[in-house]
Amino acid sequence: MHPSSREYLDGEENLPLYYGKDCLVLLPRDPYWLFAYWEISIPTRQRFEAEFHKPWDSLQLLLRVYRYDAQGTGKESHFDIQIDPSADNWYIKAGVPNKKYQTELGCYLPEGGFRHILSSNLVTTPRDSLSDIIDENWRLPDWQARRLYRRISRSNLSSLEMIKWGIPQQ
Repeated sequence: MHPSSREYLDGEENLPLYYGKDCLVLLPRDPYWLFAYWEISIPTRQRFEAEFHKPWDSLQLLLRVYRYDAQGTGKESHFDIQIDPSADNWYIKAGVPNKKYQTELGCYLPEGGFRHILSSNLVTTPRDSLSDIIDENWRLPDWQARRLYRRISRSNLSSLEMIKWGIPQQ
């Protein structure tokens, strides 16, 4: 790479920490975990401070995580995670693969209710099993499949069974 083009790419500029827009984004990390990040703008914070007559840092914020049915239309269940008001992201243990999830950021009301601030997008966690779809383009030749299945089945045998079948132990 030419040195002058490297200077052009760097530009000595950094991405801003905040954009001044209210947003809550939910991402599936793996079959069991989600990741949420958010930004709450200054005007929104001021509006909630005025509504509750408390500084932003003293509000009891929480993430409410909804799990949906297979079609994504009806809510199956939800759970709450209390978060620090200074936080702007959170890892969430969803615990159930191949389900749809959505989060809401809000705060507890003094009388015990929930006040919604932001809603996230709807995401689906991946499944934690092999696909049932067998594509001929990716099929193993018979000799490789036999070898793979032998290796898998050997790992599931006990030592006594391996001796019985005359399989060398490693």
